[in-house]
Amino acid sequence: MATRGIQLLKLSFVIGTIADAIVAANWFLIAAGAEIPNMLAGMVGAGADYRFAMYIAALFMTGWTVIFAWGWFNPVERRGLLLITAALLLLSMVLEVALYSSTLGGAGFVLGLSARAALIAKFSFSYFYSRSGEGNVVVQEAR
Repeated sequence: MATRGIQLLKLSFVIGTIADAIVAANWFLIAAGAEIPNMLAGMVGAGADYRFAMYIAALFMTGWTVIFAWGWFNPVERRGLLLITAALLLLSMVLEVALYSSTLGGAGFVLGLSARAALIAKFSFSYFYSRSGEGNVVVQEAR
């Protein structure tokens, strides 16, 4: 059963890599001046300050994309990345609803929240399943 735990971890890392790459591409396009909605918020921003902020965000999202790809190569030892990401996704959802719900809205905002909720569920399930009795995957110590 440990193989299933590893497969779930690897799938989570692949999903995270793809999702983050798509968001990073969206944010780089916005930074380059494309007047398209932000995938996570559903809003179209304007101005050089907004584009610069999206450029910096896109750089960080690209870094997180690389980290997820790196996690795929050694999923058991790096499964903690999934739990960290799930916590950060949950925090982002809570803060957006609490602080920006009057500014953000519509189908794009709901879609962004739904996508993050699905990622939280997938990442958390993979992490905890890999540590459970059924999917228990242990880290091998180097000797």
